[in-house]
Amino acid sequence: MILYLSRNESANLLDRAASESSLHIRKLSGNFSLSEFIVKDMRKYASCRYFCVERIAADEKDNEFLEALKSFQMMFSARVIIIYETAYQMEHLDDFTRGLVQIGVTDIVTASDMDEKLGQIAECLSAEGMARYRPKPKTKPKAAASDFIEAFEDEEEPEEETVTLAQSLILKEMEDEHYRFDCVNVHIGVIGATRRVGTTTIALGLANFIKNHGGTACYAAINTNHHLKSIADAYNFDTEEDYFTYDAIDFCECMLPKHDYNFIIMDYGDIKREAVRKYKESAVHLLCGASDKRFEVVEFSEALKSVKSVKPRILTYAPNIEYRQFFNSAVTKEPAIVKPVKNMMDFKANGLVFKGIVEPYIVETSKRL
Repeated sequence: MILYLSRNESANLLDRAASESSLHIRKLSGNFSLSEFIVKDMRKYASCRYFCVERIAADEKDNEFLEALKSFQMMFSARVIIIYETAYQMEHLDDFTRGLVQIGVTDIVTASDMDEKLGQIAECLSAEGMARYRPKPKTKPKAAASDFIEAFEDEEEPEEETVTLAQSLILKEMEDEHYRFDCVNVHIGVIGATRRVGTTTIALGLANFIKNHGGTACYAAINTNHHLKSIADAYNFDTEEDYFTYDAIDFCECMLPKHDYNFIIMDYGDIKREAVRKYKESAVHLLCGASDKRFEVVEFSEALKSVKSVKPRILTYAPNIEYRQFFNSAVTKEPAIVKPVKNMMDFKANGLVFKGIVEPYIVETSKRL
């Protein structure tokens, strides 16, 4: 069954495609609040396979509409289809379409021409869904030969996550973005559920992302791993008295920096009692963990209990589909999915995640000159 929420004048828009696919439609027409409908009425239609919403019929602002859809995805399994006319083409995604893609809604009808619109609706109702946004498999890269990566890189390498065409376009657009931050010494605490889950790689990538998008950042290794010297040697950092520097980023170990920055990225290693106490004092909290094996999900869940009071942002590789439901119930339904990288200074592969972390502090966004 298709549940279709629309304006009165668009009530029959899905009829032809539904008939061709032998699908029954339940139509609810008029103007409405999507969030209220999901909370109060959606359970009556929980068995529907497709949930189609005409954007213009909903009262919410774009950000409120996206939040309502995220709530829907947490509670129901129907495929979400959004009808949203836009003058933008794929190469120039507007903010709303970009937001849909980022939360995993990729069946988006954007055409204004009626024949093209009907074709897009039929594609969204097909078994495969809309092809233009579907993830495309990527070849898993061969392991790096670097002795340093083998000896010191924090994470085990999971199967690489796929990237949709739309996500790659968003990442490409982000490369030209320049942010202005007015904040000073905001501590971002990064901690791992266990060792070797990518904590240091995430912290380094985040520091490099901030620097490459207009801000200032310092990486501080507040842990007992003592990896910074080896990292500095591997990436040819410069030495300045008792700290390292690389491409306008400062790096210090077992001490707080002496200068001011927009952000200080605090790498606490894995969860230990003393680390947890200091970690909780940060302004922003990130918890990294693995989710490929059942025991890793259990470790993740146990670690979360230690820091749940600060409501950390959960970062993980795509959970193993075999344990995804277990992960959703034991850890979270809304993790930030990070991609494995070979270069610990890589700030592009997980740019969408990094931007989400610092976005509350962005005062102004412009394009690079």
